[in-house]
Amino acid sequence: MNRARYIPFVLLLALILPACQKNTVSKIPRIDLIALIPDTAIKVNVDTIMIEFSLVDGDGDIGYGTTRTTSDTISRIYLKDSRFESAGYVPIEFPTIDLTIEDPKKGLEGKCWFYPIPQPVPRDSLHGVTGDTLYYQFYIMDRAGNMSNILTTHAFRIDP
Repeated sequence: MNRARYIPFVLLLALILPACQKNTVSKIPRIDLIALIPDTAIKVNVDTIMIEFSLVDGDGDIGYGTTRTTSDTISRIYLKDSRFESAGYVPIEFPTIDLTIEDPKKGLEGKCWFYPIPQPVPRDSLHGVTGDTLYYQFYIMDRAGNMSNILTTHAFRIDP
């Protein structure tokens, strides 16, 4: 038996199989906290809080593009301030993402940063004088309605 004549077929198969592999990353977004800046204490009406996180989404339907219509579902960041538990999660519109990079076969991976709005304010007059400690919890939701994991920042202090 002449095995040499099978070599081209084996090589062709080795080239085709990797191209046929499906995206194995979950369509449910995954986020990881990178930084909360500043990370210890802020001055009210002076400092600005920034949250940076990484994200991975298997089908890449995060955010919205500049060509969206009013009927488009909008991906959002949902943020909760530990001082105001009863208020629940507040939706924040996701930053614009260029739709030309959206590819359900490759998914989407990147970093995002946002500034919680409104800026931290004291929960009451006592904490306005003595300062306050809080943390944020947040998650994202893609356009398909898939909710990511929930992240919690470390506690930080707001000084008057």
